[in-house]
Amino acid sequence: MLTASILRPLVRNHKEKPDRDRTGVLHYVLARIGSEVGEWRRRSRDRRALAAMSDRSLRDIGLTRYDAACEASKPFWRA
Repeated sequence: MLTASILRPLVRNHKEKPDRDRTGVLHYVLARIGSEVGEWRRRSRDRRALAAMSDRSLRDIGLTRYDAACEASKPFWRA
């Protein structure tokens, strides 16, 4: 009798665990999607800024106009 009362909470927790696992996975997936979208927006913004820089500014950071044009022409999803 004592063993049955001790095991009952363990069985209940075991049945509840898959729901918590799914919630954790869903949270992780949504966080990753948000992170990726943020990274894509940053890349797009940085590439537009690079394309708008003057030749002198590009020389200051060690790039040529060709390097800047190549980087700016990449799609936002490509690193």
